[in-house]
Amino acid sequence: MASINRLTPPPTAFDPLQAQLILLGVVAAVESYFRTVLRRLITLDAECQFCTEDQAVAFGAAMHLDKAMMPEALLERVTFVSEKSLTDAIRDFVGVKGTLPPDLLTTFKDYAAVCQLRHCAVHRFGKLGVKNAIYLGLQQHKPSLEKPLLLTYPALQSAIAIATGAVKTTNNFLFNEVLSRLPAATWANKWGSDKAKFMPYYALFADTVSSTRALPPRDVYTVFQTQRSKFAAGVPF
Repeated sequence: MASINRLTPPPTAFDPLQAQLILLGVVAAVESYFRTVLRRLITLDAECQFCTEDQAVAFGAAMHLDKAMMPEALLERVTFVSEKSLTDAIRDFVGVKGTLPPDLLTTFKDYAAVCQLRHCAVHRFGKLGVKNAIYLGLQQHKPSLEKPLLLTYPALQSAIAIATGAVKTTNNFLFNEVLSRLPAATWANKWGSDKAKFMPYYALFADTVSSTRALPPRDVYTVFQTQRSKFAAGVPF
């Protein structure tokens, strides 16, 4: 996301049309994240594999894709542009049950609004359609119907921040959810014994590029085991 944002012109030379192109790249990057993390989770995690056992893939995919890429075929008809599609993907492919955390639902809602702006840029050459305006709030956006979408520098930065937040919040949630549901027998509570089991999950979710990079794997493992022990003992953490 940061590399895409570097393409943004400075406020003094800001180009709204270029901003629309950058917005397309931002949404594409978020979609790529969801597809990658779900594909790799299905390959890695037994519970995710169980969730997808009865889901069908296209015959052409079965014939021509490598086995490692077969989970990608499951995602071909999935979109990641609305609260419902994002929630359904987490439920269908990860097997998350119950009510999702409020912060996750909020970030999905905010990101879905960004996707409405992206829809205007792609399908309406920058104009605000009625359906988009209804989602964003018809009364507030009614004066802008069928008028060009003029992204400002602050608006674009806000959209990028929302997209980045959606990825980080989802990433943290999935890491905690998937790791926490592994059976207790998975762990020996010793780094040397558990490293081989822990590292694939760490490698999938660890942030290695942003300014808030993940702690080293052993440190994250220690925090995880400490929290797991406290949870088992009913102690707040």
